[in-house]
Amino acid sequence: MNKTKRPVFLSALCVLTFIGSTIAFLSYFLASVFFDKTAEIIIKYSSWSSVEQISPMFFTALMVLYAFSLTGAIRMWKRHREGFYLYTFAQLVILFLPVIWVNSQSFSVTNAIFSLIFIFGYGINWKYFE
Repeated sequence: MNKTKRPVFLSALCVLTFIGSTIAFLSYFLASVFFDKTAEIIIKYSSWSSVEQISPMFFTALMVLYAFSLTGAIRMWKRHREGFYLYTFAQLVILFLPVIWVNSQSFSVTNAIFSLIFIFGYGINWKYFE
């Protein structure tokens, strides 16, 4: 494989991360700006009866973490190793921030599975990073 060319698998992972992290960033931005409406939606469509445990700062923190995740993916797109570290850090904090902020029941197994798949996929492409 020509070391100057990005592998198709790495490109696909990055594009999927660009899409997912951008949507999450925008969603958490809107949730923090329109927190009152977000709180109503959470109470209406979830098993939560109040949102006392969270605040706009919770959504802002997640928004920043998804910005880090997106930045890491951009760096990996350019084949820089620090992008892998930034992405992995952001994803792990995204997994455990709700557990720390809210409670242990807020751990997302689905998010954990996808995070591990992507981290593993990027790890497979480690040799292409500079």
